[in-house]
Amino acid sequence: MIRHFEPSDLPLCMQEVRRYAQLKDDTLTDRLTALLPDALAQVHGRVCYDLFPVQPLGSGQIDLGFSVVSSQSLCHLLRHASRCVVFAATIGLAYDRHIARISGLSRADGWLVHALGTERVESLCDAFEYYLKEEGYHLTRRFSPGYGDVPLELQRDVFRALDCPRQIGLTLTDSLLMSPSKSVTAIIGLTETYEPVTDRCTACPQVSCAFRSQP
Repeated sequence: MIRHFEPSDLPLCMQEVRRYAQLKDDTLTDRLTALLPDALAQVHGRVCYDLFPVQPLGSGQIDLGFSVVSSQSLCHLLRHASRCVVFAATIGLAYDRHIARISGLSRADGWLVHALGTERVESLCDAFEYYLKEEGYHLTRRFSPGYGDVPLELQRDVFRALDCPRQIGLTLTDSLLMSPSKSVTAIIGLTETYEPVTDRCTACPQVSCAFRSQP
């Protein structure tokens, strides 16, 4: 059964916004602060999700209940999980339109608003994970299609399983790009006991990422 999560408020982390904007000093802090009210007014965070059984198949394959995937990363992530949560999250199409409008006036402002949108959708995912923990679930870290050795083509199965266009207005292009752009799909394992969750940047195999946080 597809379920929904729509938080009334999302904590804002300016440090994360600055990291996504790759700001090394405080020179644009005032400008970023000035852009916040209008940008935040365009955010409408929505999540749809469902729970599926997990079954390792051997040889680096795993049955996620809605798709069979060849991925050593997912096999390792879900090694102690009997179920998983598959979710899709978006902050909405209005934010994409806001980025386009601001970028048309100032590329620098557009970059800052873009970074804020990335922080907003990540904050939405974090709030969703907190909600699951409050419901009593023990979670692994989240892992998205296209990360590590997880094929990006898994997106099609995720969208089919969650009916994303109808549930939260999230669509997938033929080239596997999501619209609205500030959106995330991911898989989280559900375990019987608590497992320490490492920082998502230090655990990510994409070590050359420009947005990687520092330890």
